[in-house]
Amino acid sequence: FATAEKAYFKYVPLHIGLPILGLLILLYQIRRRIITHQEKKLETLDEDYVRELAGDDDTEEKKAEEAAKKQRKAQAKLQQRLAAEKKAQNKKQQQQQQDAKKDNSKKKSGKKKEAGVADDDDDDALMTFAKGSRSSKKNK
Repeated sequence: FATAEKAYFKYVPLHIGLPILGLLILLYQIRRRIITHQEKKLETLDEDYVRELAGDDDTEEKKAEEAAKKQRKAQAKLQQRLAAEKKAQNKKQQQQQQDAKKDNSKKKSGKKKEAGVADDDDDDALMTFAKGSRSSKKNK
């Protein structure tokens, strides 16, 4: 049999050899993770660099898209505002037409002008009061 002098490996006790072997395996795994992380970082760096070189057109396109989107939003707001103004104007015209019809009917009935004027003042005051109460309810 082989003697200790001729043996290629010397005997290492188990309680010493296992922790050393575990430490070596752990160091190997840490090294592999570092290498893969560096490779991924290099790949993303390369992709970012390529995007930067070729991406000048993309940034201009994005800016153009954003400008177009802002333009559409502004146009939509303008359309809404115009529609609201038109609606308010139509409502005002209808109110004037109704007032004109009331005035015509009062003139035909033969009432005094002064009484009609006083009634109109009261109607205006009542309408203002009623409109104010409605708008305050809507705001709440």
